[in-house]
Amino acid sequence: MTSRLDVSLLTPELLARYDRPGPRYTSYPTAPQFSAAFGEASYRERLAAAARRADQPLSMYVHLPFCEARCTFCGCNVVISPRRGPEEPYLAALDSELELLAEALAPRRRLSQLHWGGGTPTYLDPAQCERLFEAITSRFPLADGAEVALEIDPCVTTMEHLATLRRLGFNRVSMGLQDLDPAVQEAVRRVQPLGLTREQVMEARRLGFVSVNIDLIYGLPLQTESGFRTTVRAVIRELAPDRVACFSYAHVPWIKPHQRALETGALPTGWEKFRLFLGAAEEFTAAGYRFVGFDHFARPGDELALALDEDRVHRNFMGYTVMPASDQVGIGVTAIGDVAGAYTANQKKLASYQRGVAAGGLPIERGVLRSSEDELRRAVIHRIICSLALDYQWVERSFGIDPRAHFADALAALQPMAADGLVELEADGLRVTPAGRFFLRNLCMPFDAYLAAAAAGPTYSRTV
Repeated sequence: MTSRLDVSLLTPELLARYDRPGPRYTSYPTAPQFSAAFGEASYRERLAAAARRADQPLSMYVHLPFCEARCTFCGCNVVISPRRGPEEPYLAALDSELELLAEALAPRRRLSQLHWGGGTPTYLDPAQCERLFEAITSRFPLADGAEVALEIDPCVTTMEHLATLRRLGFNRVSMGLQDLDPAVQEAVRRVQPLGLTREQVMEARRLGFVSVNIDLIYGLPLQTESGFRTTVRAVIRELAPDRVACFSYAHVPWIKPHQRALETGALPTGWEKFRLFLGAAEEFTAAGYRFVGFDHFARPGDELALALDEDRVHRNFMGYTVMPASDQVGIGVTAIGDVAGAYTANQKKLASYQRGVAAGGLPIERGVLRSSEDELRRAVIHRIICSLALDYQWVERSFGIDPRAHFADALAALQPMAADGLVELEADGLRVTPAGRFFLRNLCMPFDAYLAAAAAGPTYSRTV
């Protein structure tokens, strides 16, 4: 989508029909279906299966949980430590886990994708970053053309960090920004001047990072449509990011108690909140960015924009990507993996994680082995999210079933959405409309076999 959005279908009444709790579908089955019954023995079985495809690419996510201070909007798994020190035993634990994983996956597989997330990966000093990178690549070498990315907080990242990371081989960087309004920044305890971020964007490009991503968040206290448009225009004009993730703030204080510090009366909700994202989408697409789906935008010429045109977009726990991998391993506390037909989740508590690997055990806390039905529904959901369409013949060829009959209930549930202009239901498949891109989570939910049996009480953030 390279021109201005047609927003004529997007009304408060339409939003009210679809703004409900629902999964983000970074996985299917989703996290509530993970179980402690899937433990280390199950994980080792999956790793043994993955080891038999040593010639296929491997993706790795490394979780670095430390932050100097807590932002009140944060939904990540973090460890707050203003003083340095706890990262050293954690780095030792990561080294131990990497060794255990290398033994289980022997012979070595090359990484097509390596991503450091957090927390704040640049909480580590440059020398620590180099030690960790060498611990990874000495066991899992980078494939030619690998995507090597990390998230940084410009407030704690130095020019030495950027130079070291680029020298090591990192080629993509993602910077959190949230909002440029000083009042909003104060409210969420993340004061970050535009000039600071601009300096780091310029230095990253000078050093040769091929892609710079900016993360924004809408739905924060005190945000207004006009104010958020001002932020987006400044981001486009001053930073010109290659990709943008414009996330919906997920207010889940039953999961993240620190979010109670935000004044809920000041949080935009419903149509007011949706207008923030709609305004941002209008600004980005008017500036030539492609609306990839969910909350992602990419500049023309960026690999993600090209992949969208060529139906090569993929999605994993790290978001949209053009780098497919048959397996994704998660390293570190709370890290999530996708290995040989199973999702895996590491220990949530730092002390338990470190004790487990010190004792020689892979630090798995829970997971889920996907059934054949799970694989079918997972593939369908990913096609809707990544291809913005579902070809029935593709389903028949891939899984040997008639999707019209197999998904009769789901297709019936999509009829009201078709009447609302969010999806086109044809004899040969379904296609997401431009308006439907704002409601991808809702369009996936009818194919989710677990939602009807979901436990009572709040589980998911709202879909819009």
